[in-house]
Amino acid sequence: MNKEQLNYKSSRDDYNSHNQHRRAFGWADVAISALLTLVVSVPTMAVEESWHGHPMIDESTHLWIIAACLVAAAFLAGGVFAGHRRPVAAPKHATVAAGLAVAVLVAADLLRRLWLAHKGVPAGVAELWCLGAVAAFLLSAAGSLLGRRLATNAPHQDAKPRE
Repeated sequence: MNKEQLNYKSSRDDYNSHNQHRRAFGWADVAISALLTLVVSVPTMAVEESWHGHPMIDESTHLWIIAACLVAAAFLAGGVFAGHRRPVAAPKHATVAAGLAVAVLVAADLLRRLWLAHKGVPAGVAELWCLGAVAAFLLSAAGSLLGRRLATNAPHQDAKPRE
């Protein structure tokens, strides 16, 4: 083996060991993706729920659609981040992050309803939570595929240049 082949082999081994590390489940990437989702979703939902003393969805206007689109975009962006950071297991990381974000959002709404508003949870609200959770998982998984595509199309710094 000549020096050039040895250098290429060692750089390829470094690249593969780096990729092996990236295949492990990354809780930090999941947490950052969930946090990214929550940074947008929590303030949006807080404004939506307390708009002029009651939720926007209860008004005759359709302003609640803007809030819903912002939350949907947050789940999509969280999925893109997870997919870009962990292309090998993009949907898995994105759906776990979405699950964490959904759990926080549902728990916050449940606490708000029970302790602050002193109301129960009507069946219609529980149905909306379930529908929202399914939509969140789907948007996050779709975003992860986009993030994976962006990560795999980006040139790697470790890659050997073509001659």
